[in-house]
Amino acid sequence: MGYPWYEEIYKSCELTQGDVIYDCLIPLPKKEWFQAIANNEEKIEGSLDMQQANIVILSQACDISNDKIDFIVACPIWPLDKWAQGGDYYKSSGGRKSLRQGKEPAYHLLNKHCSDAITHEYSVVDFHRIYSLPKSYLETIAEGIKVRLRLLPPYREHLSQAFARYFMRVGLPVPVDIDKKAIGKI
Repeated sequence: MGYPWYEEIYKSCELTQGDVIYDCLIPLPKKEWFQAIANNEEKIEGSLDMQQANIVILSQACDISNDKIDFIVACPIWPLDKWAQGGDYYKSSGGRKSLRQGKEPAYHLLNKHCSDAITHEYSVVDFHRIYSLPKSYLETIAEGIKVRLRLLPPYREHLSQAFARYFMRVGLPVPVDIDKKAIGKI
């Protein structure tokens, strides 16, 4: 029995966790916006940049479907080959193996998908950038998309777990001092 990674969604404004939206415009405040706010300035013009990104929705499906949230959390996704250009480690087989095994807490690998309607390359979800976008805004965008992808269980839950692991990390001020004699060779 196969476990497909994705479902193709046709012309629907319905959103849920794991939905992929390509070429989504993300409004980002410029540095001047923050300065104006800090200085209590009332008029702030031209203070937004618009960035285009492929995103995956990370907000919980139950919160979205039960109208418990007005803003949806999403992270950017990058085609694996483009993402790997950011460093030699991820171009190497060792780096890609580490990514595939889930050993890179800030990143999550998504499988490819190819059909007559849509092609999605191997992709990397980047947890370093987290967007909070109005639900109504994303619904309007989704409605205008002819076909898009939705990550299916258990892969959707696996992504959610990876996102949670990234956030729940605790940095220790002093690592465990390994006494090799006491616990054997590590």
